[in-house]
Amino acid sequence: MCAALRRKAYELLLPGNSTSLAMIRWVVTRLATAAGLCMDDIDHVEMAVDEACANVLDHAYGAMNPKPPLHIAILANDETFTVDIIDSGKAFDFGSYTEPKFPEHWLEGNERGVGLFLIHQFMDDVQYEKLPNATNRMRLVKRRQPAEASNATAGC
Repeated sequence: MCAALRRKAYELLLPGNSTSLAMIRWVVTRLATAAGLCMDDIDHVEMAVDEACANVLDHAYGAMNPKPPLHIAILANDETFTVDIIDSGKAFDFGSYTEPKFPEHWLEGNERGVGLFLIHQFMDDVQYEKLPNATNRMRLVKRRQPAEASNATAGC
């Protein structure tokens, strides 16, 4: 892993709109690459972060106008690559979430509602909490593969 990446957390504060998603994906992908994650893990982190941020925009911020900014904090160390998504929108009842059942979910005509399921599939740890300063934080953690088990140019 790049030594400079271990030294500090990287933070983004971007407008709370869908045009920010491309920048978030770009930064997350570049930092995950610099951290030495394998290609499969980089893809999984990118998709999970994108889905989580899109959920904030769609659900937590909803009809708010203007929408508050998205705050993204990224920290890599020898064990994990962690992305915190912090918003000041409507809180989500994370404890009441139940995974959709497949194929029933699709057969019942549901076209949406699988984002959090995918986030859980792609990440090793997913946490959500309402913070004391009236913000919400979703923490997405990807555990690093042992060096001999991963190859940054291929799958894990």
